[in-house]
Amino acid sequence: MKNYPNFKIVLTVFALMFLLISQSSFAQGTGKLKGSSAEERASFQTEWMKEKLHLDSVQVQKVKDINLKYALKNEPIMKSSDGKLAKFRQLKSNQNEKEAELKKVFSKEQFKQYEVIKDELQDKMKEKMRNQ
Repeated sequence: MKNYPNFKIVLTVFALMFLLISQSSFAQGTGKLKGSSAEERASFQTEWMKEKLHLDSVQVQKVKDINLKYALKNEPIMKSSDGKLAKFRQLKSNQNEKEAELKKVFSKEQFKQYEVIKDELQDKMKEKMRNQ
């Protein structure tokens, strides 16, 4: 697999999709968000962030709005018949935009913690992909 030139891209696509869809499912058991609506995913992500990052009530509302905006924006991409690379590029672009918005809402410490947790989830997903 190491000789496969797009392996890193495919792995990153799966890791990103995993993060977008099921950040909170790690805490609640995997598979709970499978087949869920954009609104449900946004709600789960918001609750996950509230718990893990200790958000205040003002932050929770802003994060909820951001999560819903991007869950709705990502849904047609994930359901499209586009290739994995095309989906990855669109989702990655949306994720970068979302993180820029979240960075404005989070404190510096919260954003650092968010990035640490995000990296841990990506590492777990990469490990899971390697073991399959």
